[in-house]
Parts: sequence; structure tokens; C-alpha cells
Amino acid sequence: MINTLRRSIPTNTWSTDEIRLLRQLATAGASLDTICVTLRRTRSAIRNKATMHGISLKRCGESLSSHEQGAA
Repeated sequence: MINTLRRSIPTNTWSTDEIRLLRQLATAGASLDTICVTLRRTRSAIRNKATMHGISLKRCGESLSSHEQGAA
């Protein structure tokens, strides 16, 4: 029988330290790929979390959306 009352922490939960590191890396101008590898997250997850916390990724080469980059 499966115990549905016990739930583990989802793997997509971000710790305070991870958000702090995201902010530090973005401020330092690390590339988005470097941030992804460091935090072991997808590009989409990094962009979403940065937006949620008001972290600019412009220094990371993310001033244009991927859609606009394809058109340029």
C-alpha cells in the first residue's frame, strides 16, 4: 500500500542559498550556461527564478528572448 501522506521535497524546490548564488552569478556576469551548470538547473528554470526574484540576466547575455535572437 502506498503511503500518500508522506511526501518528499520536490526536486525543483530552490533553497535560499541557491537563489543567493543565482543573484551573485548574474551580478558577476557569468554566462547563462555557467549558471545552469553551477546550479544544475535548466535555462528556463534559471530565467523563471530570476524573473520571480527581480534578478537581471542582461549581463549574462540574456537581454533578448530566445525568440528574438532567432529573428536577429
